[in-house]
Amino acid sequence: MLNAGILLPRSTLFPSINLDFINGFKSCLKDCGIFNNIKLITDNIGFGIDEPDIYTKAEKMILQEDADIVFLFADAKIAEMLQPLFTASNKLLVIVNFGANMPETWQGAPTTLTHSLNFCLHTANTGRLAACEENKNTINLLSYYDGGYQICYFMLHTNQESGGQSVFNHITHLKLSEFTLEPFVDFLNNNPGTDTLLCLFSGEQATRFYTEIVPLQKKYGLKLFVSPMMLDESLKPGLGNAFDIQNTKGYIPWHPSLANPSNDAFKKTYEDAFNKPVNYFSLLGWESGIILNNIFEIHQQGITNSVKVMDAMKGTTLQTPRGWMKIDEETHHTYGSSYLAHLAGNFDISITGEDKNIEDNWVAYKQHFISSGERSGWRNTYLCI
Repeated sequence: MLNAGILLPRSTLFPSINLDFINGFKSCLKDCGIFNNIKLITDNIGFGIDEPDIYTKAEKMILQEDADIVFLFADAKIAEMLQPLFTASNKLLVIVNFGANMPETWQGAPTTLTHSLNFCLHTANTGRLAACEENKNTINLLSYYDGGYQICYFMLHTNQESGGQSVFNHITHLKLSEFTLEPFVDFLNNNPGTDTLLCLFSGEQATRFYTEIVPLQKKYGLKLFVSPMMLDESLKPGLGNAFDIQNTKGYIPWHPSLANPSNDAFKKTYEDAFNKPVNYFSLLGWESGIILNNIFEIHQQGITNSVKVMDAMKGTTLQTPRGWMKIDEETHHTYGSSYLAHLAGNFDISITGEDKNIEDNWVAYKQHFISSGERSGWRNTYLCI
């Protein structure tokens, strides 16, 4: 039997984040037929900012709970703190997050795997796409919270690298009660013809932004290029039946409509068990279950040393609800497809394409380095606030 520890975050913005993740995780283990072969040990790490507490809880799982592997839902920055502990104890560490930040180093540790939804990679694709517009001038609109993560850097960087020119930036207040687009509207009135927007919002800020941008879009003919969380269907109920948007698109890692056997199994197993639709949180849990199943299969082959298990996983391609997911041999990071999604009408999303250069773009992404002096002070795991 494998002992698997899971350190879960909490979020006031998305209260069900830990429940959806663990339910997705368990559902996958049941679908794979290994649920009874796994002992799960769970604990909570809050918003993922108390590094000594995270270290203590991870250490406890190794020393007292005898965990063979620990899944930690936290920012990539936490990995460097924990890697020496897991290397010394020859235990497996899987860092799980949305990929809204890039790691401070791409050097893969011997027993550490980083599993994310690669949001930085998708916003990079979206920024690059916006630069294909005839009018290269772009307006950057983002929330204070989302702007603190490197998804912002990659959307703006690839846009400018591909020929886009930033002409105006507007960051909304962290408090929803002080949300306003008035400076942006003033700019539009004084600079007619600039119609390309790069947008980064999540949760209630995304709902508020969409509510206020629709009449402006109709008046000024605006084209919206948006981040993955702005294409999250959980936003739809808060927008109402009268919501009607056009010309909105962006790259995302996954959508419930994707037609593949793993996505079908994910949706059926999860929705039958919990009577609620799947989402990004349950997807991360399900894919973590797929990773654990892969580790279990390697153990069944008689390979139990964690360094050798990691070696056996490097370069592997797994089938997940996203389609395919690879474990990069050099960095031990997972990555997968990037799908172009269009949003129209009453929050109707359709997948209209896929990044055909994903391997080249992944290689280019790995070559980026942002020094500590150029990073924000945000320590929260993305969407944990």
